[in-house]
Amino acid sequence: MNKEFLKRITDAHSWLGLIISGLLFIVFFAGSIALFRAEITQWSMQPHFEATKGAQLPVSQIFEIAIKDRKFDAKEHLTLVQPSKYSPYYKVYVDVEHEAGQEDHDALLIDPVTGEIIANPDDFYLANFIYKLHYDLNIPSGSYVIGFVTLFFFFAIISGIFMHARKLISNFFKYRAQQLKRSQLLDMHNVVGVMSLPFTIMYAISGLIFNLVIIYQIAFAVILYKGDQQALLDDAGYQEIAPKWADKAWENPKVDDILHNIKDKYKSTPSMIRFYNYGDQSAVMQIRGEVHTEFAYRYETAIAVSNQEALYVKDENNPNTLVNGLYVISRLHFGDYAGLDLRVLYFILGIGVCGLIITGNLLWIEKRSKQRNQSPKTLAFVNNFTLWSTGGVVIATAVAFITERLMPITFTQRPDYMVYSFIATLILVACVLPFNSNKKVFLGYLLKISGLLLLSTVILDWVMFGTGILDLWQQGIKTVIATEIGLMLVAFIFIFTSAKLIKPYKKAQVANENEAVLEVQS
Repeated sequence: MNKEFLKRITDAHSWLGLIISGLLFIVFFAGSIALFRAEITQWSMQPHFEATKGAQLPVSQIFEIAIKDRKFDAKEHLTLVQPSKYSPYYKVYVDVEHEAGQEDHDALLIDPVTGEIIANPDDFYLANFIYKLHYDLNIPSGSYVIGFVTLFFFFAIISGIFMHARKLISNFFKYRAQQLKRSQLLDMHNVVGVMSLPFTIMYAISGLIFNLVIIYQIAFAVILYKGDQQALLDDAGYQEIAPKWADKAWENPKVDDILHNIKDKYKSTPSMIRFYNYGDQSAVMQIRGEVHTEFAYRYETAIAVSNQEALYVKDENNPNTLVNGLYVISRLHFGDYAGLDLRVLYFILGIGVCGLIITGNLLWIEKRSKQRNQSPKTLAFVNNFTLWSTGGVVIATAVAFITERLMPITFTQRPDYMVYSFIATLILVACVLPFNSNKKVFLGYLLKISGLLLLSTVILDWVMFGTGILDLWQQGIKTVIATEIGLMLVAFIFIFTSAKLIKPYKKAQVANENEAVLEVQS
């Protein structure tokens, strides 16, 4: 390979990696946690409520409970999400009459046995907040930002393959533990990079598709479809549901019968039911569901309630190549097709990529620090930025977890203050960073505090909800305790790592103090 080309691609790899490192760390760190967002949501929600036993109320009755005494806008949507393993309550979203600037829907969490409205599902925002950090940073147009970060990440992967192609196999298990710091970092960076290569390529490609899909759509509409947007939407499988309001009350709507027939047909309970023109003769039910025995099999249909006529059907007998392809990519991206063990493997690989990002930045700092013409301010900035965008994000996440547990569910601004706690922690870390000369030790303390916060969260769980958690376990709801075990494992890893970072510094400090004492005595 041409040496000049190799030098250029190496420089591009290191500079691009440095530029996107902070956001890329957030993407992989938050994404690794978000693999368990269903479990985290149940952990945050379930201890607050006593699990009820008995037969579930039918969907038709839940709809009536949801709209009772509300300014329901029947010409808009009425959406219901069925109870599941990790969310044993009905979630109903009721579109209500509203003025500009007001909320356009009420979100309800309804007990499936008693029909009691127990909370707003949006109050338990922690898991969704972390998930949104992963794909759009919780900022407007953030998905496009992450899309371009993913594009540069894809280039970094390809350039890394070019850089190490000749020695990719021979140096695979090479780790020079007794060599210089730069050699250790380089070996660690290379080994993690090669081991996670299929994983990172899959994530880079799928992330590009998800986050920059609007750009592809514009290009397709302009070039392939010559501006015919409707033809593009038809081929993409988009079906518009816009029944004309009849202004006539429906008679004997057989909602539960329709759902029962769908369940029998696909051998799977529909996960989402959405009504258009609820209560009117023109009402239409949109029904979606998944067949979990298959890798990527999902069905969707729209049915006129008055005569049970199917307006459209999307399933294995009426496939759409684009929709099916996107769903396959989605299953691969989220790792939700082969049980908990695969998600644990994804989590380990995701955290490994976080380590890849950190070692890449440290390699850049190590190399530039030996160059005479390198600005100390630039090195200090990169050092602080690396520490803030990694250790700062870790401790901010730990603070968000304990805030989620501490705030009562009666507090109306519960989700907002959880987000504020995350942002405030990042700001605090940024303010304290410049005053710490030993960055490694500071990172050690950040990890130690994060670990202690996670352990404190688990202790709080048992102080506040100990009896309820045991009752849930006896009823077969084990997600809460399983999540606590995960938090403790991560906490112990943080504390162990922090000890490794802080211990050498303390030893050196003690040695210097002993030398000073000997000098005074002599």
